Amino acid sequence: MTLQATKNHVVVVKIEGGIYYGVDYLVEEAIAEAERFDAPLVIVLDTPGGLLDVTEKIIKSIRTSNIPVIGYVYPVGASAWSAGTLILMATHIAAMSPGTLIGAAQPVIYDPTSGLYKPINESKIINPIVGIIAELAQDRGRNVTAAKKFVLENLYLDEDKALKYNVIEVVAKSIDDLLEKINRWEVRLDTGREYRLNTENAVVIEYNGSLRAHITRVISDPIVNSLLATIGILIVMFGILGGHYPAVPLGLGLVILSLLGSGFSANMISLLLILIGGIALGIELFTPGFGILGFTGITLIAISIALLPVLNPSSLISPSYQAMLFWIGISIGAGLGGFTGFVLYKVIAVRKKPPHIKGSLVGSLGKAVDDIESGKTGFILINGEYWRALALEDVKRGDKVVVVDKEGPIVKIRKAKEE
Repeated sequence: MTLQATKNHVVVVKIEGGIYYGVDYLVEEAIAEAERFDAPLVIVLDTPGGLLDVTEKIIKSIRTSNIPVIGYVYPVGASAWSAGTLILMATHIAAMSPGTLIGAAQPVIYDPTSGLYKPINESKIINPIVGIIAELAQDRGRNVTAAKKFVLENLYLDEDKALKYNVIEVVAKSIDDLLEKINRWEVRLDTGREYRLNTENAVVIEYNGSLRAHITRVISDPIVNSLLATIGILIVMFGILGGHYPAVPLGLGLVILSLLGSGFSANMISLLLILIGGIALGIELFTPGFGILGFTGITLIAISIALLPVLNPSSLISPSYQAMLFWIGISIGAGLGGFTGFVLYKVIAVRKKPPHIKGSLVGSLGKAVDDIESGKTGFILINGEYWRALALEDVKRGDKVVVVDKEGPIVKIRKAKEE
């Protein structure tokens, strides 16, 4: 039995640039959005390729989808090289715009010594990729020989040759032209469902992706990823070696974020960021400083929330309950931010208390906090306040001292005479 879409909608999502971590989230979310409308999904491709494991996740999402997925290389001048070609081969309908190219799917590896990409020729890597693309072509009724040559010989085709050699099904000038040409086509999904397309005058819904997908994609870019890791490690090193410990959680957060580009789950990264952010907030609240830890903690927790998976309204969780959870999260974040801000306000108010005038300190008694040699400075405690002091004679830690003069923020001290 063939089922026709009851609602005249089409969801469109774009894959532009490299296929890195986060693109798999984008496609997964777009498929879920299309399934919510029981509408076909059009994946617009313009990519130089990307990571194989991400590509395999996207292929799996397409093959397990309950709606048709149409791959479309667009606009004029666009291409779907390498991983982009594999994704195109996985779609139920493959289409290209005039002036576009596909193919050149031989895997490569980055050589850090030369800064160049080198082709991989090992059979243990090549053969599985050939097997994947050949199976996709066979399942979709396309040219298996040409599909293999994309990997084995770096074959590339323009839209006319791709159509001629039965690699794609449609050449269309625009998305509207594509939807007009595939209207009423019958598609058999990998799930066994028969689906008749109803794309004439369809309402096009552009899906732009969640914050989670965008953040993961940006951070997974090799350049951004390397910068985050390098800056994070440097902050941790200088924080520890220089005694600037409040900066260490920030450095750790950047290093953990950079792990997104190494294939670590965004959920795991979120939990680690929440943990570090919570520790930073706790330290800031119980041992108030300059607010660096508080700001770092709130920032890391906010990023971790953004990396959490998007809840699908069509799942077991209702839209109203999802909205309630969202506002609860916002309220908790605002409460933490407000409380930290209040603590910082109190700390700043204390730091801005008017300093003692010179006359009020001269003659005051205090206790040495450090061993201070004559002519050098250290810290003393006067009435519960720490002061930097210049010793006019050797002073040992714990000795009672008396202030004899004051120059700017530094007091001059001698040992107090025993009574």
